[in-house]
Amino acid sequence: MKNTIAKRSGRSRSTVQSLDRGLLLLDYVVSSDRPVALGKLADLLGVEKSSAHRLMATLIRHGYAMQDAQKGYIPGPAIMEQASKLGNRGDVHESAGPFLTQLANTTGETAHLGVLGRNQVVLTNCVASNHAVAVTSRVGEAEPLYCSALGKALICEYDQQRVKTLLGKGRLKKYTSKTIGSVSALIKECRRVRTELLAKDDEELRKGVRCLAAPVKDFSGAVVAAIGISGPSDRLVDARFEQMGEHVKRIGINLSQKLGFVRKD
Repeated sequence: MKNTIAKRSGRSRSTVQSLDRGLLLLDYVVSSDRPVALGKLADLLGVEKSSAHRLMATLIRHGYAMQDAQKGYIPGPAIMEQASKLGNRGDVHESAGPFLTQLANTTGETAHLGVLGRNQVVLTNCVASNHAVAVTSRVGEAEPLYCSALGKALICEYDQQRVKTLLGKGRLKKYTSKTIGSVSALIKECRRVRTELLAKDDEELRKGVRCLAAPVKDFSGAVVAAIGISGPSDRLVDARFEQMGEHVKRIGINLSQKLGFVRKD
């Protein structure tokens, strides 16, 4: 293992030394078949124990490492969590196609699937509306989490602290006069979405556009994606907006069941 670490430790000028070192330590801890002592990690990098300790403390804070009873370092729960997300994304992408087509055909609006990407929602699949006037979406587009229906659906299970960590505690950027303006208001909205299984964007991100989305859960109950529609507000008038919401919610539930999620209520 030491030779592998040494070979990989050469850095280009464009890399960040602390991140480079932290990733090397993480790689070593994950690859080791036993808890790793702090001194061993310091020796691997050729640094003082205090420096290695700070790097490991950062990994521990984010859940990528832990210490056992003897203060040895072992992999943390975030590693399995992230690995699970990658696997689940593949499953949801393979399964979502027919559901997106059904949603687009049923509602007549553009249907799309989104997943979490850093602090935004990233569109990974779209089925266009059959109307001449429609909202267009492109795979790879990114939208804010807090004022898009897909984004709200993705973070609906987040607790208060996690939302604040993700978006901070201050005011949120206003895209229109209807954009949700504070983290506290978003937290309240997440609770509603969590209960109703339906997120709404009523011209919050783009004036004249209304969107609906439902969370998509896997077998473990984790939200791994969001599925929804977008359409012009003059077609998605209040009564139709509510009606289409029921279709979106049902599709979200059906796709979740396809991924192995079992509702307990």
